Amino acid sequence: MDSFWSTLAAFPIASDSIRTKKQLDGALRDHAVAVKQLMTAHRQAIAANVSQILAKINPAEDSIVFLGVLSVALDPSHPPAGISRSSVLDETLRFLLNFNAQKIRYAGLPFRKLLENVATGQLFSPVVSIEVLATAMLRIDPSGSMFTSTHLMLVKYAYESSWIEPALKVLDCDITFYPNMAGQRGAKLLCEPGIAPAAYISVDTGLTDSVRTTMVLEYNLLSGLCYMAIRDWTKAYRALERVITHPSRDRGVSKIMDEAYKRWVLVGLLKDGKEPTLPPYTSHSAKTTYNTLGLPYKNVASLFSTPNAAQLKVEVEGNRQVWEDDDNLALMNEVVASYQKWQIINLRDIYKQISISQLRQVTLSAETGEPLTSDQATTNLVREMIESNLLKGELLQGDSEEDSYLKFRDDSDLMTETDFAREIAQRHHNIEALGTQYKAANERLSSSKEYVRHMVREQKRADKDGADPGIGFDSQIEDEDLMTGIMAHG
Repeated sequence: MDSFWSTLAAFPIASDSIRTKKQLDGALRDHAVAVKQLMTAHRQAIAANVSQILAKINPAEDSIVFLGVLSVALDPSHPPAGISRSSVLDETLRFLLNFNAQKIRYAGLPFRKLLENVATGQLFSPVVSIEVLATAMLRIDPSGSMFTSTHLMLVKYAYESSWIEPALKVLDCDITFYPNMAGQRGAKLLCEPGIAPAAYISVDTGLTDSVRTTMVLEYNLLSGLCYMAIRDWTKAYRALERVITHPSRDRGVSKIMDEAYKRWVLVGLLKDGKEPTLPPYTSHSAKTTYNTLGLPYKNVASLFSTPNAAQLKVEVEGNRQVWEDDDNLALMNEVVASYQKWQIINLRDIYKQISISQLRQVTLSAETGEPLTSDQATTNLVREMIESNLLKGELLQGDSEEDSYLKFRDDSDLMTETDFAREIAQRHHNIEALGTQYKAANERLSSSKEYVRHMVREQKRADKDGADPGIGFDSQIEDEDLMTGIMAHG
């Protein structure tokens, strides 16, 4: 084992010889190569001494070596001697929770392979796997703004296992970068602190595999399904909208986009109580296709905000097979159950308070097409809505149900001065974070030769006929190249 310890000692991380970032970069690159060669040349000796080695090295300091030893210890074809499987897994957790994020950029491929083993359930239970996977991904990229192949594996595992909560800290991040986008590749040293994740997360460094458009669509669709599972309609709506507005070849609509659109319509009803409107940047051909393929859903949506509960009931029941074939029956039932709730919520635009008996008379159930059978049933529904925070109001109980009232309350009535200050601070933080990401994205795009040529052409066209320069660049991007670079035009 002398060669092992001499290789580790040969990395002069604290040496006076390393005085610049460039020298550190070179030392880390040499160290990563040396560790890889060491693991290959002395695999048997390392496997026989795994326990002693891991006890002497620190995952936060010796991250590349620690990862190399773990790759040997986790090899199912040659289990290491002198250490139990559970002990190896404990050491794996210790590494994933403490590795040095800057150093591990130089061992991107073995690190990604380890994450993939975690994401496929080969090492831990879903409860542990999803938590540690999300934590490790955010150690590599604290902003969460860079999409990687591991993102799709995480959301698949979370959705299939129904263990969604730990994955939300990754799913909630706004993604603004994708692997191998044009510009700035290799412009920064991997060890440079404060650089954008796009500068070190790439196929070249191994921290991500290549990414195709379908992977991004599937990630956003599954993210939407995860948010739907926890009944966060607002975030589900946004995730699905990213799918249905995704640029595609010939402005067409893929099967994933069609599936997302149908769910997006229903989630929009649950979120706002009315038919959603496609964003203005949705292509005309996509809008036409959605309206054709999703006609039964659109019919339900158009009836949802009307008082015609009986017709809505007929429309829903008459297309039951459609909802089942699309695997949307449970979601449609959720929409039907929310119909009367949204009628009640919308009464706030008319009344400050309303008696329970009157409320029962002016609202209808889409499940029966009729009012609720009693004031008590209406009271129970209103109480449930208030307790779930769907309805901002309070029940004023009288001596009888006939004397009970629902009093509507504004959001401003419920927010304390402290809550208001916290909300303002959070919005300020979000704006600053968005500005930072916008600046980084703009720098990368502006350094693309293809984009610069496009802007020159558009400026000449604008000077000639008054057009707005910059419009139309997205329409020149081929579908396969959205995540792997921008094709040259001209």
